[in-house]
Amino acid sequence: MLRSRIRHRRWIGPVAVATVVLASTACTADPPPPIEQTEPTAAPAPAQKRNTVVVAIDGVETGFNPHLLADQSPVGDAIAQLVLPSAFRPTPSTEDPALTEWVLDDSVLVSAEVVSQAPFTIEYEVRTDAQWSDSAPIAAEDFHYLWQQMTSQPGVVDAAGYRLIEDVQSSGGGKTVTVTLREPYPAWRELFADMLPAHLVKDTPGGFDTGLSETIPVSGGPFKVESVDRGRGEVLLERNDRFWGEPALPDEILMRRGGSDAQLTESMRSGDTQIAQVSGGSALLAQLGAVSDLRTHVQLEARTLELTLNTRTPTLADPRVRRGVLGLLDPEMLALVAAGSEAEVVPDRAQVLAPSDPGYVPTMPPRPSREEALALLADSGYLPAAPDPGPTPESSSPDSSPPGETTTPATTTSEESSSDEDSQERTPTGRAEPITDGSLVRDGVPLVLVLGVAEGSETAHTVARTVADVLTGAGIAATVSELPPDELYGDALVDGDVHAIVGWMQAGSDPATAALSRFGCPPALPASSVPETSDTTETSETTEMAPTSTSEAVTTVDVPDSGAENEDSGDQQSGDETEEAAVAQLEAPSNLSGACDPEVQTQLVDAVHGVGDVPATLAAVEPRLWDLAVNLPIIQGRSVAAAGPGVDGVALAGPVSAGIVGDARFWWRNIQ
Repeated sequence: MLRSRIRHRRWIGPVAVATVVLASTACTADPPPPIEQTEPTAAPAPAQKRNTVVVAIDGVETGFNPHLLADQSPVGDAIAQLVLPSAFRPTPSTEDPALTEWVLDDSVLVSAEVVSQAPFTIEYEVRTDAQWSDSAPIAAEDFHYLWQQMTSQPGVVDAAGYRLIEDVQSSGGGKTVTVTLREPYPAWRELFADMLPAHLVKDTPGGFDTGLSETIPVSGGPFKVESVDRGRGEVLLERNDRFWGEPALPDEILMRRGGSDAQLTESMRSGDTQIAQVSGGSALLAQLGAVSDLRTHVQLEARTLELTLNTRTPTLADPRVRRGVLGLLDPEMLALVAAGSEAEVVPDRAQVLAPSDPGYVPTMPPRPSREEALALLADSGYLPAAPDPGPTPESSSPDSSPPGETTTPATTTSEESSSDEDSQERTPTGRAEPITDGSLVRDGVPLVLVLGVAEGSETAHTVARTVADVLTGAGIAATVSELPPDELYGDALVDGDVHAIVGWMQAGSDPATAALSRFGCPPALPASSVPETSDTTETSETTEMAPTSTSEAVTTVDVPDSGAENEDSGDQQSGDETEEAAVAQLEAPSNLSGACDPEVQTQLVDAVHGVGDVPATLAAVEPRLWDLAVNLPIIQGRSVAAAGPGVDGVALAGPVSAGIVGDARFWWRNIQ
């Protein structure tokens, strides 16, 4: 009995232990989730909205080098002002807002002053903290580079002022720039505007000519170019955080294509677009003017569209041919074509002053009738071709000639052969133009004109096509050739591959400088540099100075005739330097026509130097410039500018050369 109890207790013990273990295991198999200790965290702050000002534009058609004729456009000018550094900037005159003053840009320069009159010397002191956005300093190298390019590259904007410069010297670690000119130059403040980053552009493929065709890689101003999308017609500018001066208020300026008049008006009405500067007429002004609190203004652009004849070609060396060709063209019709509508036309009818210049008055002489224009061409030997009589019988011979006449069709003198070869005008492909009924011919050779335009210039191309159509209807074999700008204004012009250029010229700068640049006499090379076969032919009371002129050698680039001024300049330059400068100007002419009037040349040189009554001098040369018959002004560009209530700090009226972006640093979009 006792043994049984003991066995029973022994069996109960293990069971009890097992029960306790199972119970314990059951309690720990599914424990409650642990209590996490969390620390309170602040909610993330919402991202701050960027202050982006949207500006409506027509599109992005040209490159971004403001010193090239082919890149003249409102968009290109605006970007250059916001991105590139300038010694002085145009502002409305404090005495007369209609006039423009050039004021020192104190974000770039500490000072700039004339320190000597003989020789005329300017000293610029560049701020020590002025730098490009890649940290390279803005220094004398940039001044020197711009001077060299403006005097040696084709298709530059009005280079007469830069051609007066004799030397650019550096001191003070490149921050003191001393510029020496051969003669006094009252408009010196307009030099060295929109300077380029020499350290980059000179090593960029294409360099000065095409290195800035797609963008400006670095900035020396309050904004930088972030992106360019030509397909969408957009350019995005961002605030340059490396700018050492007062920072710009907006974070971004987005320039984008505005679209049709209705689309632009709706975009400004809704506030998607705050500012506009687009081509447009009375219809667009009416639509925008009807939008509440929207300000509008008509702004003339800093460019004029002109047609220039190239007298380097044998055909157009004859002023009768030039007058006849220009007489066939209706400038009023061409202005309508260029503007797109009658309401947008700002006709340009003077050779020196643009419609936006103070003192502008139309000076264009009465246009000849079509019959009078054709009579001028006939007087030069160009007559309508007779109908083709068909093949001549094989039996015909010199014996069939009228009595007293002898025909020798197979033989010509060497002079006649040379003349025929020189006058044989060909198409750009090298194929001679066929003669058709009504074609104007001289000595069996048709009158051929090739009109050159720069690639990408839509307005110039449209006008050139219209000119070609008009001339073709008059019996002239006229075609349009679209060429790269450096080729158009360089080899094609100098070699006579194009007979005329339709393109934009700059407006709003010093008129005397512009006139001397465009109508000044090309230099004559020293006699030792002129080929023996060169020949100079005077075809009228004015002198057509071809690049291979054998006239007396000159010692300056700007003044071809001999005189005291030339001798003084010659003392300052060696013969080699003078010859090199002359060759550079001939290969990259700022006078696109190649023709000049020596008396006008003297007057323009005096005007550039500030001698006498400059406005009176410029008015006096107008008739003689028209007599040259080399240039047909067509229109000045015109834009509709507008600003909505959602942006502050926008002045729609300003100097033509500054446009509406002169105060863009202070724009501020009111974001709600």
